[in-house]
Parts: sequence; C-alpha cells; structure tokens
Amino acid sequence: MPRYKKASDGQWPGYPHLHINDIETLTIRQNKYVAESLVNNRKGRVVLLLNQDIYQKFLTTVRERKGDISVRNVNDAVLEAVQAWIKKKPRSRRTR
Repeated sequence: MPRYKKASDGQWPGYPHLHINDIETLTIRQNKYVAESLVNNRKGRVVLLLNQDIYQKFLTTVRERKGDISVRNVNDAVLEAVQAWIKKKPRSRRTR
C-alpha cells in the first residue's frame, strides 16, 4: 500500500515562482499535466501588438529560420529576441 504525504497546511501552491518540486500535494504531483499547468500558468506574459506589415515580415522570417511558424517556433524566436535585447548594453540616458 502506498504511503501518502501528510496533508498540506492548506496554503495555495500558486505563489509566483512555482516549480514542480514545490508542489507537495501527492494527487497533483501524480498528474503530470495538472502540475505542469500550475507551473506554466504562473509564468510571465507579454502581449505585443504589431502592425500587419511587421507581423507578416516576422512570420516570414520565423518560417525561413525555423522551418515553420508553429507556436513553439514563434515563442522561441521571440524569446531569442528578448534575450538578445536584455544582453545589449544599455544606452546612457540623456537628461533634458
């Protein structure tokens, strides 16, 4: 017979920096997709509105570099751009 962990203290496991190993509830840990959903739903999101011409150029470039415009490839392309922008040396701010 399996041994179950002690019942949790009732604290919601959805704090912002949730990792799979932070989930202590056995029933949630046993269901891989529920645990992944809890973790993924707390990841940061950015909504970017693009003009149609820039959007089409972006999709064309993703297709050329990655092979197709699947969700994974589009996300990877945007993540690469964000990481490159973060690494870029910041410009000094001019005071007015």
